[in-house]
Amino acid sequence: MRHGIGGLMEKKLFLTGPAGGGKSRLLREALGGRLASAGGFVTERSLDADGRFVGYSLLPAAAAGGVAGFAPALYLDCRVFPPEKHHEVFRETGVRLLEEAAWYPFALLDELGGYELLIPQFAAALAALLSTPTPCVGALRTGEDAELLRSLLGLSDRYPRKLARLFEALSHSPDCRVVELTEDNREEVRALLERWAAEYAPFPPEL
Repeated sequence: MRHGIGGLMEKKLFLTGPAGGGKSRLLREALGGRLASAGGFVTERSLDADGRFVGYSLLPAAAAGGVAGFAPALYLDCRVFPPEKHHEVFRETGVRLLEEAAWYPFALLDELGGYELLIPQFAAALAALLSTPTPCVGALRTGEDAELLRSLLGLSDRYPRKLARLFEALSHSPDCRVVELTEDNREEVRALLERWAAEYAPFPPEL
């Protein structure tokens, strides 16, 4: 796994860094209209009809590219404390999106490294996708963020270990690069994402 920015492009590229650091925004800005061709998934903040924060939902990646008609699947309900986890969203919708991603030109996985790693069906589908030649781009939680999430959701100690294993698996992949996004390298990372997109992420065909 390469951690730098120079060199040849790998088919799989992931950004890491602290929560709130702009990884998702940078991914979407760099991919732009190509997102309509993406398989995989995105996570979104969900609001109710009055604009109040509800929690976090899973959507097909193409929804971030303006493709309409997708209903968000709420996987973390923050209207209660501690937040209520809906495992079936990752067990069913998440698995389907990962399985279908192999049929798309590329996959966006935004983001990885949450409690979904504890769900066996999702973890197996993720490993299967990452073993294919499908180009993948996305965001990964850091170990520090994992500890905060573990405390907030009351997750077992298996959770940070699962995340560490994911990083280890990526580190042994010759076709994967993980780049830490910082305030100092934001424009360099943007250029890297745009180069990756030009090579692996086609625009949708005109109808």
